[in-house]
Amino acid sequence: MTEGNEPPIQDVREAGLDPRSAGEAQAASGDSPAVAGETVVDDGPASEEEKLLHELHRAQQDAAANYDKFLRCRADMDNYKKRMDRTLADLTRSARRDLLVRLLSVKDNLERALHYGESSPTNGESIMEGVRLTQYQLDNLLQLEGVEAIDAEGKTFDPHLEEAVQRVNDAGVRDHTVVQVVRNGYMYGDEVLRPAQVVVSVHDDQDDV
Repeated sequence: MTEGNEPPIQDVREAGLDPRSAGEAQAASGDSPAVAGETVVDDGPASEEEKLLHELHRAQQDAAANYDKFLRCRADMDNYKKRMDRTLADLTRSARRDLLVRLLSVKDNLERALHYGESSPTNGESIMEGVRLTQYQLDNLLQLEGVEAIDAEGKTFDPHLEEAVQRVNDAGVRDHTVVQVVRNGYMYGDEVLRPAQVVVSVHDDQDDV
């Protein structure tokens, strides 16, 4: 037999077969050898792997985008909670401030009663003692709430803390000095709850307070 195991044409003819028919039959049966230099490519597994890698990459991108959205939402929620906390604190402080202002009016009346009782010997000492006790309790309440009296008398006039309701010319007192407190002022933390009403010494050659 010749190279490639192909039957000689003579043998085929002797067997009464057509050489062309024999070649076609061999090709149809799949026994025909591959053409030299031809590469057989199987696209099945490679295409499936590329598809899976593409889907994995897309899933990773979606996961990263969702995580970024989560971080943004969490930051927005934290900021919202902080704003609500500040708003609630401001409302609470405002309500307490209004209450404290009303309490100061009560304190003013007690101070007037004490002043009147001390200047009039006809009032009973028992009444005065009761008023003093009430004033003491109210002072403690205000102090517990963070209210402190403004210490103004004898100090330089401060327009941020005090309100000048009268001025006097006293050469023996340093200019722009508070010589008398007409109505006490109070601080609520760093905030002026109510300015003090004071009398200020102003020399004639100085401008008005």
